[in-house]
Amino acid sequence: MKPVNHFKTIRSMTLIGALLFSLMFILFQFGLIQPMDRVIASWMRDLNTPLFDRLVIGLTRLGSPPALLFYTLITALFTLKAAGWRSLGIFIAAVWGTALATTLIKELIARERPLERLVEISSHSFPSWHSSTSAALAVILWAWLSPKYGHRALLIFLWPLMIGLSRIWLNAHWTSDVLAGWGLGLAVSGMVLMLFRNLMEAEKNN
Repeated sequence: MKPVNHFKTIRSMTLIGALLFSLMFILFQFGLIQPMDRVIASWMRDLNTPLFDRLVIGLTRLGSPPALLFYTLITALFTLKAAGWRSLGIFIAAVWGTALATTLIKELIARERPLERLVEISSHSFPSWHSSTSAALAVILWAWLSPKYGHRALLIFLWPLMIGLSRIWLNAHWTSDVLAGWGLGLAVSGMVLMLFRNLMEAEKNN
């Protein structure tokens, strides 16, 4: 595996992610995004149906902390065999670094979740943990898969899209939480990949 490829694309993803997160944070702080959040939440409630809600609950569990731990263990088995500890370290730093950053920001901002949610959860709302970690996971997998599969590897970003939309559908998060989560996941994982590339170049020059 070659975890770092297409450096310009990774840099663009990082910048886009940082800008998206910053925009959602600023709009939230100034009270400008809340009306949009409430309108979308109301619209989603009108679309809810019992059968589809159960399917979406199953989908959203695939982005939960236990699921992410399972993905990490599976990745560890494959990366240690194919590429060694360095690739596993990149994965853990990007994905679990995003998880840690999201948790800390949640506690600092302490935004309340929507009231009429279809899943029970007690943590704060901004940004979405499911959205940020799924985006970080997608960035790392894309970096690994794109040398072999080219543009087809971009399909991996359907994963954070579905996970994020599931959180909005279930009214577990406001839309701005999900957008901020996607941005944070892109930014943190992209920065990890760029840092790794810079360290590799420094090693070569020494």
